[in-house]
Amino acid sequence: MKKNLLLDQGGNPLLKRKPERISSRLSGILVSLSFAIGLLVCAIHVSAQNNIQVRGNVVDTVGNVLVGVAVRVKGTTTGSATDALGNFSVTAPNANAVLTISYVGFNTLDVPVNGRTSIKITLKSANSTLQEVVVTGFGSQKRESITGSIASVTSKDIGGVHGGSTVSTALAGKIPGVTFRQSDGRPGSAANIQIRNMGTPLYVIDNVQQDQSQFNNLAPNDIESISVLKDASAAIYGVRAANGVIVVTTKRGAGATRINVDGYLGFQNWYRFPNVLTNSYDYMRYKAEAEVNSNGSTGITQTELDKYKAGTDPNYRSFNWRDYVLKNNANAPLNSINANFSGGTDKMTYYVSATNLFQNSVLGKEYLFERSNIQSNVSAQVANGLK
Repeated sequence: MKKNLLLDQGGNPLLKRKPERISSRLSGILVSLSFAIGLLVCAIHVSAQNNIQVRGNVVDTVGNVLVGVAVRVKGTTTGSATDALGNFSVTAPNANAVLTISYVGFNTLDVPVNGRTSIKITLKSANSTLQEVVVTGFGSQKRESITGSIASVTSKDIGGVHGGSTVSTALAGKIPGVTFRQSDGRPGSAANIQIRNMGTPLYVIDNVQQDQSQFNNLAPNDIESISVLKDASAAIYGVRAANGVIVVTTKRGAGATRINVDGYLGFQNWYRFPNVLTNSYDYMRYKAEAEVNSNGSTGITQTELDKYKAGTDPNYRSFNWRDYVLKNNANAPLNSINANFSGGTDKMTYYVSATNLFQNSVLGKEYLFERSNIQSNVSAQVANGLK
């Protein structure tokens, strides 16, 4: 009987080789593979146990839901977005993960999960940071970095002023170095604006040069900011800006859809109305005495004076025109109403506004003034580099 031996080069036996079955070899391989798969399954199971499903809702400071808010797990590529009700659902790798909440027009917020499965998130508008930006010609700068002679006001400065029906009257006394002269106080009248008492300034509304009438036809509710460029700060506009430039930026939409309605009702009255002589007889008598003292004679006869004194003749009666004016036209109403809706995403923003203003006169209905405005600003990102 032959034995299977392994021999070295000298013919000496090394070890005995016994015949093996294929089944035993496969069994060893399968055992090793099963062990490896078991380890992998255990690792996956442990990882799945660490994951946490976080659901939440995102609103603004007013309580309006925000649609399309980006919700991302910080440090990972995992993310989600809020639906039409402002709700989101995202898988966090562990209970100590941090969610980064970002939305156009709002401050980005980092929210620790802290083991929670339901989170209520409130985003604050980033509009407060816009107030520090001043339009300077074809660009903008932060207020603290401006070195030129530039003055500016925002919508908050003129939104609550209802002293007149035009923007120029609302700006009076709010900008240093700018004078406002109003020739009369009839409804709808505008003030003449001069920068450093020199000529007529150039008006630029949303980067388009306009005249003063277009400026005064703007509704104050639609204005975001007004910058006044003086001296060398206006040089970017060339020769036409020799008397300064008034740059107007109208409102744009951002963030969640908002609907605003603003109304005002006020009454105009005489600030000072002197007492006048309302008796016709006294008036004519004093007039006759004045003519005698001045010229030595008068054309007013005693018969006429008697008729004024009696007051029976319709042509010689007294009439209190002061009381007539005050009684019929006192408390002349001034009212305005504005309705607008705005909003936007990272691809599109919109702002649409309608305003109606009505101003009565303390001198009668023949001086009524009424104006209606429709303003819209729509911006869309059509393609990369095209807006």
